[in-house]
This record gives sequence, C-alpha cells and structure tokens, in this order.
Amino acid sequence: MGIFKHEDMLMDMSISSRTKLYKDDKLLFIGDGYKAITMMINSSKNQEPVKQKFHKQLTMREKPKFAKDDDLESLRKQALDDHAKYLEKNKKKSKKRY
Repeated sequence: MGIFKHEDMLMDMSISSRTKLYKDDKLLFIGDGYKAITMMINSSKNQEPVKQKFHKQLTMREKPKFAKDDDLESLRKQALDDHAKYLEKNKKKSKKRY
C-alpha cells in the first residue's frame, strides 16, 4: 500500500504483514495494519484525513452480532459446552485409529 504521512506520524505499509508506525521519527509500532491505523487515528489531532484514507479498511472489519437482549454469560456457556462436545467427539475418533 505504501507510505502515508500525517502530522508528525508516518505509516509504512510496504510489507503487508508488517506495518510500521513512526511518530516524531521514532518507531512506535510494528505489526497488524488495522492496529496501526487505529493507533494513528487515536494519536492524531485531526483524525478525518486518516479516517478518509483508510475508510475501506476500517469498514471492512465485521462488527460483533450481539443484540441488546443477548445474555453474554449464557452465550459464553453455550460456546464452552459446544467446544467440550467437539473435543469429546474428536477424542473418540482418535482412539479408533489404532
């Protein structure tokens, strides 16, 4: 994607798997591009140019699909139960291979 400069920050996205974020010519972050974009937005005084430049990347992330009336604790328990069933099922399969 290249290099993007804004205020006293510079984002180098030349290598897609390792985005580098610099502030005042000092390395601030190396890693995920989305995380670097959000760090740049949070550190900027004027956020709009950054939001406009990376609008596609920011809107591409899928938002959690929880409704207001969802009970997160019951959803967590259900996920744990499903995972336990999955592990038990795979245990039985692995025993049959011998």
